[in-house]
Amino acid sequence: MARSARKKSNVVRPLVAIAIGALVLFLLGELWIVTRSDTGRLQFARRFGLVEQAELTRLVGRQIHHALDGAGVPADSVRERVLENGPAGVRWRIGLVPGASTLQLNQAITHALEESGGEVLSGRERWDTENNQTVTLLVGLPRRATHELVIVRPPRHDEPGTRENARLALVIYGFGDAAAAADSFFALPAAFAVAVVPGTRAGGDLFEAAHRREREVVLQLPLEPVNYPQVNPGPGTLLVTMKPARIAGDVKKWLDQARPVSAVSNHMGSLATQDMTVMTAVFRVLRNAHLPFMHMMPAAGAVCRSLAADMGIAYDEPDAVLDAEPRASDTKALDRRWKEILTELQERGQMVVWVRATPTTYRWLPRVLDPKRLKEVDLVPLTALVRKPAPA
Repeated sequence: MARSARKKSNVVRPLVAIAIGALVLFLLGELWIVTRSDTGRLQFARRFGLVEQAELTRLVGRQIHHALDGAGVPADSVRERVLENGPAGVRWRIGLVPGASTLQLNQAITHALEESGGEVLSGRERWDTENNQTVTLLVGLPRRATHELVIVRPPRHDEPGTRENARLALVIYGFGDAAAAADSFFALPAAFAVAVVPGTRAGGDLFEAAHRREREVVLQLPLEPVNYPQVNPGPGTLLVTMKPARIAGDVKKWLDQARPVSAVSNHMGSLATQDMTVMTAVFRVLRNAHLPFMHMMPAAGAVCRSLAADMGIAYDEPDAVLDAEPRASDTKALDRRWKEILTELQERGQMVVWVRATPTTYRWLPRVLDPKRLKEVDLVPLTALVRKPAPA
């Protein structure tokens, strides 16, 4: 019996080895076939990351060219420039003819990338004072942007030479625990949103007062900064040592306290916004609540932009933040910076500006927000300009 078992084993082992060898050869063949196509290499790069950035840029660029060709965009309408310190390695300026649809081209590029394994990571649009429309798309793979596409469409000849007023959304922040002073701000006769930090003694009263004054509310999460606790966002700070369940629970609790909320932002957080575990826990709650994240003063190593793109979270940053100027005892610095912002606003068409709440700001706001002084600028709700979350 032992001899028979040994003979059977001697027959089975070679057969198993042959089967394994055949499977390995099959898989290697499939891998070879996959990596021979652009789509296969992009899928491989997305799953395993084992593709150099230059090669990834070439592969994504081919897909964009396919989309442009299909949309009838001439090759000589595309200008390429290498970026030293940009959001991506290269920038393509794509010129369209008057009357062309930027929406259709956007959809064509998005479809071509999604079919091959890439994606549009973020997008913005604006109009200048001559009614030229500009759509800016950041494309590539999550956390590996390759191209910044700047699509420019001039107006048709039958369109007005100038467009409607530039649009400005203001967010006032930094109220601290001074509920009475904050309510005085909320009562000012001007359109602006307010950012409120939860977890403080006055947090609940501030949310209630903001809603009573019919203000849009931004929930400003207290996140751990570098050098905590010497630098301290206050009680309720979300720390990198906390469990994800604890972080998610606190964010949900504060959202319930603050509702309705137009957006969620960070209060400090130079360390926490660099921590993938913390921000993943935060973004999961925002995704379920269909809320955008507006990142204040991002740290150099922050993971929020790339993580938001990966998780399908709408992500934005303020176009300008007035933080030092309002701390002065007079309004000279504020006036200078405001003049610069209004000039930039006319060029860009729309901006979101955050201003720190101080006694100087309180005196200054009614004057600069007078409609007679704003002239060709419309104050609009924050939700009119902040990016919207993608549909679930």
